[in-house]
Formats: sequence, structure tokens, C-alpha cells
Amino acid sequence: MNRHQIKNKDLNWIMKFIAYLVQRSWLLNLRRALMRVLPFFKLQSRVKNIVYLSWLVDIDKVRSRYPKHVQLWEKQGKTIFTILTYQHEHFGFAFLGWFRKLMPSPKQSNWRFYIEPQQQDKTVIFEQVVVDQKLYVLSGRLAGDAMPAQFAQPFIHQKNNSQIHTQLHVDERYQLSSTVEINTDQQLPKTWQGLFSSWDEAIRYLVDQDHAWVEWVDQPEKMSQGDIEMPFDFNQIQAAKVLDIHCPLLKDWDVNVQEVFAFVVPELDFYVWNESVLKLDS
Repeated sequence: MNRHQIKNKDLNWIMKFIAYLVQRSWLLNLRRALMRVLPFFKLQSRVKNIVYLSWLVDIDKVRSRYPKHVQLWEKQGKTIFTILTYQHEHFGFAFLGWFRKLMPSPKQSNWRFYIEPQQQDKTVIFEQVVVDQKLYVLSGRLAGDAMPAQFAQPFIHQKNNSQIHTQLHVDERYQLSSTVEINTDQQLPKTWQGLFSSWDEAIRYLVDQDHAWVEWVDQPEKMSQGDIEMPFDFNQIQAAKVLDIHCPLLKDWDVNVQEVFAFVVPELDFYVWNESVLKLDS
């Protein structure tokens, strides 16, 4: 089963029928044909309380998850898996201007690996995209291939003083529960010290990404690329300590969930500029 097929079972019959439609190849191919001649409508949001949780994974455990022509970042036999979760403020079409304030403000969680810079710099590939509103699940899948979001219920992402608590559930594998506490201890974990020279170098690599690759939901051997922009003020990025965490997916890769590198980005602007079919040598 393609990882991007809709997994959540807690949908009424109308939503299940719509979900069925937005995964049909004939409808997706019609939309792809139209998008070759129609302009891409840029998206914009203000996002806040962005929690980054990252782990080192043995690359041999995950390399086969993606087509062979996809080169994951690798160093000393390790690659990086990151979950970043945040709150949108009025995520919608940029051309709406002030009227974008009428758009909803979903919560979102991106689960991703990093592409080898020699293949393409500042690029990630999505393991999953998760949101808490069905509107964005279905509209994102109908409008493009770069955001095949899953619906999570429950989905909590709440800041209380210096702590941020996250809880989301898609299915038994794709679920996360975490609490992080913001602090001033900008220390790189020991297991990461052979891969990056400093805390600053590591966070700059983890956050400074311009492109996202995603497998097609109906044809996983093909992929699309979303071009994004998230202008960072690196001086505002905050260190964080993980107080508790649960993520079953990591057990599949024999990763100790407690060996997590965490930090928080308070807020920034978020843009999606374009989507295009990705052409790689097989």
C-alpha cells in the first residue's frame, strides 16, 4: 500500500466517497493535464510554535522506502528523520490578500527525510504530511500531488508557558505524543557531534530547505516537487528539551525514541511557490 493513500478510518460515508475519488488515477491525471496549462496559485501562511524533532537512523533500514534513484542524505551510515509540527494562521491563496484572514488555521505535521545535497540541495522527501482539518486533506489532494495529507484525530499542538505539547493520531504506526520545554542549552547531542561541528550548523541544515519531494498517491514510482520558502531568523531559534515522547514508527527502524534532537522556531512566514513533476534519472 502506498504510504500516501488515505489511512484514517474515522470518516463518514460522504468523506470516504470523496477520499475514494481523490485517489482515482483518471481524476488525478485529468488534474495533472490541466495543471500543465493553468498557473499555480501560490499559497501563504504565518506559522508558529514550530517544534522540530529529529533522529539519526541507520540508512540501511530506510533506503528501500523510496525509489532507487532517490539519494538520501548519509553520513557514517546514518540518515536524518525529522518530524516538525506547527500551527498555521490562515493558510490559503496568497492572491486573497487581506481576505486570507477568512481562511482556516490548520495544524500540520511534516514527517521527512533529507535528500543528498549533491543530488539536489535544500530538499526533503515526505514520509507523511498530517493535518487536523478534512478540508485541507481533500483539497490538497485534489489540487496537487505535493501535499497528500493524512487526517489526524485527535491533533493537539498547544503552547503553555515554556512547554509545547503535541498529540496526533493517524493510525497505529503514524502517531506522535511529545512534550518539549524551551530552554537556553544550545548543545548538540553527543550522537550528532561526529556529523555536525556545532548546534548552529545542525539547525541551519535541518531548517533551511527550499524543496519537498512527494511520491504520487496513485503511481509511487513518480514524484512531484513543491517549492517552498520559510524565511528564518536563525538567532530566534530556541533550544528545547524533550520531557516525554512516543512515536511507534521509529520502532520499525530500531531507533531509540529518546535519542531525539529538539528545538523550536517561534514563528515565521510560510509560502508555497510552485509544484512541478519531478524528473530524475532512474
